[in-house]
Amino acid sequence: MELTLVRQDLFQTSTTARKCMHLLPGKKRQQKIVVGDASGSLMCVGMRREVVEPVFKTPEVSRGEIGRVEVSADKATDTARIFWASGMTVNGITGKGKEFLRFNTNLAEPIRSMHVIGEEIHTGGEFIYNQFVNCKEAEFFMAGDRINDLTCSFISDAKKPDAVLACQDRHVRVLAGSNLVYEVPIDGPVTTVEHFDNSRQLGVQGLGFNSVPAEAPQSSETRPQMLYGTENGHVGQLFVEPNMMRRGFVIDPVLENRRGKAGGVWCICAEDITKDGAKDLLVGRDDGVVEVWSFENEAQPKLVFERSLQESVTSIQAGMATNSQFDEVVLSTYAGKVLAFSTEPSMNVDLPEGVPQEAPKKKTERKIRTLMSELEKLRTQVLKERERYSKVSQSLVASDVQLKLKDKWNLSPEEACYKLQLELTVPLEMVLLQSDVPVELVEADSNVAIVSRTPVDTGVGLLATYRCQEVTNRLELRVRTSEGRYGNLQVFVWPRIQPKTCRAASYAIKPLSLHTRIMDALKEAELPALNTLRITGPFSLAEAHSWVGACLPEVPVRFQVDEVSFAFKSSFLGTLLLCDYKKGEATFRSDSLTSLAIVKEVITKEATARKHKIHISIDAKDETITALLTRIDPLLKYQLSLNNRVALIEALKEVKMQEDDASFLAPQYLEILENEEKIIKEFKEQPGRLQFLHGIITDLFVDKYKFKGRNVAQEVPQLIRVLADYSLEAVIAFFNSR
Repeated sequence: MELTLVRQDLFQTSTTARKCMHLLPGKKRQQKIVVGDASGSLMCVGMRREVVEPVFKTPEVSRGEIGRVEVSADKATDTARIFWASGMTVNGITGKGKEFLRFNTNLAEPIRSMHVIGEEIHTGGEFIYNQFVNCKEAEFFMAGDRINDLTCSFISDAKKPDAVLACQDRHVRVLAGSNLVYEVPIDGPVTTVEHFDNSRQLGVQGLGFNSVPAEAPQSSETRPQMLYGTENGHVGQLFVEPNMMRRGFVIDPVLENRRGKAGGVWCICAEDITKDGAKDLLVGRDDGVVEVWSFENEAQPKLVFERSLQESVTSIQAGMATNSQFDEVVLSTYAGKVLAFSTEPSMNVDLPEGVPQEAPKKKTERKIRTLMSELEKLRTQVLKERERYSKVSQSLVASDVQLKLKDKWNLSPEEACYKLQLELTVPLEMVLLQSDVPVELVEADSNVAIVSRTPVDTGVGLLATYRCQEVTNRLELRVRTSEGRYGNLQVFVWPRIQPKTCRAASYAIKPLSLHTRIMDALKEAELPALNTLRITGPFSLAEAHSWVGACLPEVPVRFQVDEVSFAFKSSFLGTLLLCDYKKGEATFRSDSLTSLAIVKEVITKEATARKHKIHISIDAKDETITALLTRIDPLLKYQLSLNNRVALIEALKEVKMQEDDASFLAPQYLEILENEEKIIKEFKEQPGRLQFLHGIITDLFVDKYKFKGRNVAQEVPQLIRVLADYSLEAVIAFFNSR
């Protein structure tokens, strides 16, 4: 089943942060929209005959960007209360615009997430969770990594709500006050968490889907469920119990054959849009994709609607904002657009019984009049701004324009490369990339820019520019790194505006950049043969933790134990790296000697800089070399086959042009001609893959004998000649003959 939704652009505001747009209830079924933006202003509007009617707007606050908006219910008056966080201050206002709360929390961190239930305000900063009761601090908790989102639910106590934190270190944590009840490992950094079984038991219809029932559930059958979204695009379900969480369904973009549409999940909502009796999932992603997933009487949801907006979706809700007869998906984007996708048919055919009929021509004319009026207002505003700027520019030189760059740099394990997402509130003109280590640019299907590479001198690994040919606010780039080579990637972004200005950002390329953290428990009996690197010395646990963080991505900033253990997996080769360290001792185990050699190099450099004398011992197993070469063998054979097929394409095309009938060609040559575009596209996505695989094998050869105290760098050219006429047996024999 496919769901048909019609897009309506409602209004434009300033830049919005995540979850800063909500729907409010009204006396009728039609709901008002409240949104907070980067200017510090909270605005509430209603829609009447598709025209925006302001209800109230708070004054703009300098340096007071609104970081979160929440809606709660006032049981005494049976109305909605709006709370918003700006910096370290929490404000409250009624649905009619009357302020009733201004609370300075005196926190050390700006409030990034918030939930309000009754007289309790739960806030999350970057690392610190706080609970306030009647504006007095009651509870405190410091997380090991960044808190991306939070909500509340009755879990361990039927009368007191617990906080549920979505954390960057791939965990969902449940807190009872200041105490950690339990934590659940998730298959990706958790970006958002929401209720899934919310039945809006608030006494006010249409209060949104982020609120918790004022009365706690009384039986185990009514225990709440949770939805979570991750940075790598997963959406999952959790069944909440007093002492544990059980997994439900998981939407994995890779398993759903949506590898190229695995944008991070920024917001989730649950509502029955398809009217099949089961709540559907509304998902907004940071790559601008809006999705609706329906269960259709099955346990695993199916995609029924998808639309790309080319802008990050910051909030998503379901309700009736523009029409009291049809359900709508209302959302906001990073650039400040507020949109609605309505179930109302675009033409007045087969309307439900009781819905008033309206002539399509009359409705279209009203829309045109509204658009013309808005266009005239914009023209007047542009003329005023141009006149003001011309007066100012005669005596002053413009040096900067206030633009906020939204960026994201994360590893895509399925593609073994990094995704760099850049987004501005205005159209992009050009992006410059500069790296001090060699990296490979991978072509992306979604690119709307032309790339130009510049030859570089020694000391510069990459210098390239992307010029946007189409009008777009967002650009996604893909970069493949080489492990063992670490440094920084600098990015300079030019918007398509006058006067010219630029935004710069820098991203760390770590030595083991293609390793990703795994949360599944590993059984010792099931592990392959592992090499062991043991380091001892007079170093503290904090220093050892910083060394591991310098080597590997996804290492939490903080730790709260005396002994730390992490498990990582290479996204390219699938090898393991197990890290266990405490004060004075660190042990690293891996089935790749190259990974241990890189760890040894980085830690030795860091320890020398801090003047620590450390002792290093290595237990290398020869069988791990053969196992790794066997693991690389199918990758290398496939890449050699791909290169050979690409080399044959031009010759085969010439034969086909000269001969009327090419059926005399061998089947493998006919297959190349039939799949020409697919083969060329795959080769363009990984032009340096063969050299990359050769580099892995040569590094492994050098590292094997380096740990034995021998320098075999002079024999690398001979190994390259063996790889040119590749066979697994010949390579293994070369490794063992030295």
